[in-house]
Amino acid sequence: MTASRTVVRRVVLGAFVGVVAVIVLLVGSAVLSATGLSSDPHGYGMFAGILFGTVLTPVALVLWLLYRRLRRRGN
Repeated sequence: MTASRTVVRRVVLGAFVGVVAVIVLLVGSAVLSATGLSSDPHGYGMFAGILFGTVLTPVALVLWLLYRRLRRRGN
């Protein structure tokens, strides 16, 4: 495995971890808004968390599959 391939694999893994962290924060925000524990009187946080989490989930899936493919080809 070349060094550049290792760098690409690690960048893809880092991007995946970042996207998953954002999804977790958005879902947490949506849950807090839905339960009334946040100071969001109109509920925009709930809709934004659900919408952006839904949009980012396929991105995370593609990054994970790309990471697995790069890892499999390296072995």
